[in-house]
Amino acid sequence: MAALANVNLTLTQVWRGLGAVALLGAGFGALQAGSVGALLGMAGFVAGSLAVLRINRHRRDRAIEGQLPGFLEAIARGLRTGLQLGPAAVEAASSTPSPLYHEVAPLAAELQRGIRSADVFERWASRRPDSGVSLAAAAIAFAATAGGARARAIDGVAATLRDRAALELEVRSLTSQARVSAMMIAALPAGFMLLSAGVGDDGASFLFTTPLGLAVLIIGLGLDVIGALWMRRIVNSRS
Repeated sequence: MAALANVNLTLTQVWRGLGAVALLGAGFGALQAGSVGALLGMAGFVAGSLAVLRINRHRRDRAIEGQLPGFLEAIARGLRTGLQLGPAAVEAASSTPSPLYHEVAPLAAELQRGIRSADVFERWASRRPDSGVSLAAAAIAFAATAGGARARAIDGVAATLRDRAALELEVRSLTSQARVSAMMIAALPAGFMLLSAGVGDDGASFLFTTPLGLAVLIIGLGLDVIGALWMRRIVNSRS
């Protein structure tokens, strides 16, 4: 799963992937319980894929924030060698690894076209208002318009982001057991249902082929989703 953080999917690729997953889920459900099973299988597979995409997005955001201090420090080094802010940012972007590279490469292209550094980084900050990217972009935009020790100021922001990332990592490590437990508890009912359907259990036939069974299935899945969201909220509130 950690490798997914480096995957940069376009909107077209996401929609094509969801379409393929929906067809796969419909086929699996149809084999188990006909047309009703096809609808449930499609919904379940798509919901699972959306959950994976959400997890991937969170992992990617954390990876980007972990790489921001290095990007800022590279800009500060460029400033100390005598470069202006724009060329220093372009040079830093060229050596930035993925996934942050996919964020800063368009910025470097705009800077090379002659767009003002302050405008480029202010727009970047506005696109990511709730993350460390906003702080980093705002610091660079301020450095573009302010004089004085710009390299030192950017280094200071890099140190702040590095300290914050270290703190978040420590908190996540302390709450990792609770997160795993919550995921397992939420996944057990759905996993047991899929296992029963795969071996042709009478209970699965009841769930997928009778009106009462379908009602029980929908209510059960809904309660399972509510429970998973509730546990996730509790764990996140503690972290």
